[in-house]
Amino acid sequence: MLTCSEPIRPDTCFLLLLLLQGFLSRRLKQSLRRTRSQPKLSRHCSIKANPTGTADTSQESLLSTGCVSSLELRMDQSVIIKPVHSSLLGQDYCFEVTTTTGTKCFSCRSAAERDKWMENLRRAVHPNKDNSRRLENVLTVWVIEAKDLPAKKRYFCELCLDDNLYARTSCKLKTDNIFWGERFDFSSLPPVASITLHLYKDTDRKRKKDKSSYVGLVNIPAAAVSGRQLVEKWYSVSTPSTLRGTGGSRPDLPGGQGGASSSVPTVRVKARYQSIVILPMEQYKEFAEYISANYLLLCSTLEASISLRAKEELAAALVHILHSTGKAKDFLTDLMMAEVDRCRDNDQLIFRENTLATKSIEEYLKLIGQKYLQDALGEFIKALYESDENCEVDPSRCAAADLAEHQANLRMCCELAFCKILDSYR
Repeated sequence: MLTCSEPIRPDTCFLLLLLLQGFLSRRLKQSLRRTRSQPKLSRHCSIKANPTGTADTSQESLLSTGCVSSLELRMDQSVIIKPVHSSLLGQDYCFEVTTTTGTKCFSCRSAAERDKWMENLRRAVHPNKDNSRRLENVLTVWVIEAKDLPAKKRYFCELCLDDNLYARTSCKLKTDNIFWGERFDFSSLPPVASITLHLYKDTDRKRKKDKSSYVGLVNIPAAAVSGRQLVEKWYSVSTPSTLRGTGGSRPDLPGGQGGASSSVPTVRVKARYQSIVILPMEQYKEFAEYISANYLLLCSTLEASISLRAKEELAAALVHILHSTGKAKDFLTDLMMAEVDRCRDNDQLIFRENTLATKSIEEYLKLIGQKYLQDALGEFIKALYESDENCEVDPSRCAAADLAEHQANLRMCCELAFCKILDSYR
């Protein structure tokens, strides 16, 4: 629990916010400008994954008048409507529509607005969507870290699905290892056969795509990560001197320059690809009514007989279903009171065990609190994450001469974060 001797006054908070520009340094501000001014559509998600790829596409804002009227939509299975990851355009809340005549990208003011536009457009293309059986392809990818790469260089990855660029990690400096820890979620995908990570060394920005910047690739067959559970592995990087498309986890691949080094660069990736059959909506009606009326009986019956991972999946499903029907508040209240009654003689265990109750609360907090966290702290954390400011205060991991500066950096970061939270009450 965090405590302080006296609260941060509003005037102090305002001054600390003004100090943000100075503290986060020119490098951080340059990264912010780079992020915001990056929409070079030659690096758009419809391009092929090659160092010299370009794309024929346009970007429009749904906030301007008349732009949507120029979009021709037909009831055609070939129309693809999908979100565009912010790492590609340097702008949040975008989506693209691909038709036989080309691709257009649109920007929105919020994730909710983007999702509403996408859903309405999909219904315009497939008006009978809810009354037909369909297949929904979903992919989750964590690009975690890399090792055995030359030090003191900055690296980033481009994530491609069947050679189409879908996302890009941030650039990270190689010290001991490179840690990205970035998660990418994609839904409503066309069928995917392969997931490819292209690894680049960050070079001069005017020559970012030259041959010297390309390190290699990791190719993961979608079938290898299909199923209900996430698959986490270290994958060897196929360098340009090896055959393309045979990345995977081959320990025999030469590393470095043409096999001169015995160590092979590797990337740790966690992924899950699912093809989910969605039935017509009316076939879920009876099941939804049962859940709404009997969720306590369902939870008490399954609690003791399912694994922790299954509890997480079940809790997530119940929270989303009952939230959509307006019953989430009653569900959580009843589940919490049942938990209190169960632990009446061992009150030290209340909400401290891995139960359906605790997992449901965690999922509800994610569902409801995500937008607030993004609005309150998203820009600050993103800027801090992309900066080179060092906040390491473990004496065993930094030089004694740098410790005082690092401590000051950490204090300032914490104060700025608290100011952002205080300022978010509106």
